[in-house]
Amino acid sequence: MVTNNNSYSTTTKQNHKIEQVNMSLAVRLIIFGGAVKASDNSAFKFASKNVIADYKNDLPIKDYLIINGANTVVSVLETQKENTVQSLDLFCHGDPNGIYFVIGSSLEKNVENKERKPIASNIYRYRRTVYTEGIFDPAKRLKNQFCIAELNLKAFTNESKIEIHGCNTGRGDDCFASELSKQLYDAGKVKSVVIGHASKANPNIGGTTSVTKQDYRHGTRIIYHNGKALKTVTSSGRISANIIKAAIGG
Repeated sequence: MVTNNNSYSTTTKQNHKIEQVNMSLAVRLIIFGGAVKASDNSAFKFASKNVIADYKNDLPIKDYLIINGANTVVSVLETQKENTVQSLDLFCHGDPNGIYFVIGSSLEKNVENKERKPIASNIYRYRRTVYTEGIFDPAKRLKNQFCIAELNLKAFTNESKIEIHGCNTGRGDDCFASELSKQLYDAGKVKSVVIGHASKANPNIGGTTSVTKQDYRHGTRIIYHNGKALKTVTSSGRISANIIKAAIGG
């Protein structure tokens, strides 16, 4: 029986007594945006809609627009129950060192920063990078900068998938996607993977010029598990669960 807050109840017999047990349903998280340009955020939005359509409502989906920089991503994960996030699709800018956002991002207008306010709010591979990036104005910048170790990775299920729909997060052996997969493994999610692009990503799948058909799931993507690159995928579209299971050995 489904109850409130994406949970369900079932019964179990123990010591000849029937007891009701409440269990949480797995969910899929879709988080998009965080760019300076409204046009980039629009592309992220339509690409996220195509990913949502591919999931075909197999699990409950929660989608979020990033308007408060990395704080949005961190807080969304923090509010999820342990062992409930089956997948996370992140639509944002990135490179091998991190994923990048600005505070005040919008779908309607570009972010203006004429006063040079500290609007950057990012998630980096390592804590030391947070200090390096904030060295010129640490009092203002550090509070909005995060590293992978600060993410609530306990929220993910054991066989979860994180896919980053953005540039270069999967490029090179020591990259953001590989480190995230290692820390997922260290958090006990031993069959979980992270998928990142190995080159610059763009939403024009198949050369499309249609806004509604924008999709980042093409080009060269790498499946990482426990810090290691397991498989390179060059086909377009959703990477199936069967491909992922085969890559990690069942």
